[in-house]
Amino acid sequence: MRRMKKRIFRPFREVVVPVLPGMDCSAALSLARATGASVRLVGLVPVEPEASLSAASTQARALRKQLLALSPDGVSYSVARVVASYNPWQELVDILRRDPPDLLALEYPCHFERLGSPPPEIAAQPVCDLAVVRGPWPQAIARTLVPLRGGPYAELSLRMSLTLPHDEIAALHLTAPQTPDYLEEPFRGLAAILPSLKGVALRVEPSVNPAATIRELSGAADLLVLGGSGSAASEWQLGAAAEDMLRGAQCPVVVVKSKDPLPKTWTGAEGELAGAQAISLLVDRWFAENTYHADEFDDIERLVRFKQEQGVSISLALPALNEEETVGQVIRTVKGRLMDQYPLLDEVVLIDSHSTDCTRQIAAELGVPVYIHQQMLPELGSRRGKGEALWKSLLVTRGEIVVWIDTDIVNIHPRFVVGVIGPMLVNPALQFVKGFYQRPLREGGQTVAGGGGRVTELTARPLLNLFYPELSGVIQPLSGEYGGRRKALEQLPFFSGYGVEIGLLIDVFEKFGLSAIAQVDLLERVHHNQSLEALSKMSFTILQAVLRKLENRYNRSILEEVNKSMKLIRYDEGGYSLDVAEVAERERPPMISVDAYRERFSADM
Repeated sequence: MRRMKKRIFRPFREVVVPVLPGMDCSAALSLARATGASVRLVGLVPVEPEASLSAASTQARALRKQLLALSPDGVSYSVARVVASYNPWQELVDILRRDPPDLLALEYPCHFERLGSPPPEIAAQPVCDLAVVRGPWPQAIARTLVPLRGGPYAELSLRMSLTLPHDEIAALHLTAPQTPDYLEEPFRGLAAILPSLKGVALRVEPSVNPAATIRELSGAADLLVLGGSGSAASEWQLGAAAEDMLRGAQCPVVVVKSKDPLPKTWTGAEGELAGAQAISLLVDRWFAENTYHADEFDDIERLVRFKQEQGVSISLALPALNEEETVGQVIRTVKGRLMDQYPLLDEVVLIDSHSTDCTRQIAAELGVPVYIHQQMLPELGSRRGKGEALWKSLLVTRGEIVVWIDTDIVNIHPRFVVGVIGPMLVNPALQFVKGFYQRPLREGGQTVAGGGGRVTELTARPLLNLFYPELSGVIQPLSGEYGGRRKALEQLPFFSGYGVEIGLLIDVFEKFGLSAIAQVDLLERVHHNQSLEALSKMSFTILQAVLRKLENRYNRSILEEVNKSMKLIRYDEGGYSLDVAEVAERERPPMISVDAYRERFSADM
């Protein structure tokens, strides 16, 4: 039986640990292993200036055996060649420059004492990110203390703390006693994202002696992680405060320095950069922990068991408009596998948008209830658009989890449904799951792999990166394969047209937080590509949707009614002309506010 993969935040892919003959660098090795990265061991044999390099051959041979003995099972290790050198620090710098890792792990004080005075590149100007550890390494890390001021070193401190095994991270921000509530500019970006990081608790505390306060609080921690400083006025160029902690903290210590230099002064621009780095940390962790793959849910029997244990029901709603070529195969595939063979789905319904072909007839013949959304809730009037169908599908389905997939999928497979359902069954905290996939594009009779998704890459994702950077890790915000928990969806407004996907994503984020959202790789999706004019209208609609959300955020009007018409450029033999199309994106209120919906679900409210 396939086991669900544990989702781990691993920002470091490779860590280098230098090893010297007979040196106990167990703490540095433990840190490297704990990051989950591959570990590269670099053997260095220091040679005295008056000695011959050839005299180090015996030590080099013994060091090679030592390196092989340090490669345990279950950890990806590589051993670089052993180097004998009169200047081992410079040799290490040259190795790092030729093949830069993500992180260099050094042990304090043995690396510094055995290798002599380091050149500025190692600590003052690291070639790669640097971590200096003073052991002994803890057997278990229940509580990590992370003093944070801001900037790239603070961001790296927090990133390191999140990477290492931990139960709780105490983020400590020390302020001057006169201004206990003042947050320094470099710290504001981190302060904004800390509440969204699971297991991280922020503590803002005034202090007249920050070093003494940190030393005192380190007594209640299993590990202290802090950033160095940009100042080289210290013995090992890590910063006086950091070296004070390496000598005097009451628990093991990790000092980190980023390869990115600190700015000499903090201005508004650097403050914005610090905020962007903090957002990157939040998004990176979310991406690692909340991105799934369809093959994690191949065991449908197990998902059925999870569903039964949780006592939830699941509905699949299929929006459709003139999809007679594909709708039958879509229904047969998902209904046959996920209702008839395995009781994962409790119902499948078709929400039709007044198709003029045989779409509704095909669905009915296959035993699927069919609804025409223009005929539903007549007291509220009828609107065109896919979003209208999705919104009204909440009225005619009963599942506590509601999933939607498009009915134009040519390569339909149960994974399009199972992949969306799976994350919500294995993680009850998730409220909303988006699918993503490769989308080949047909051009001139040829298929271009990954050529689809033009509106996503040219409109949707740039808008999210600009205005909702926390959502910048969502690969395909406009995908039509997604779903959520009814208790969340019924509280959200729905755009009636193509803005529905990006609108729901933004609303789930703002109401429930980033951690409530997941995405799943559904491999490849083949469907009918739309014309450039249709994609242009879609982009226009999505722009309206995002601007409407920004209006709600800032409580001010941005769009005027006159902006709802789109001028389309036509060309024929007579030349160019303009054609005006009304492409207005309107929003439906949360379904929970609709009387007919409340009446139907009154027993559950």
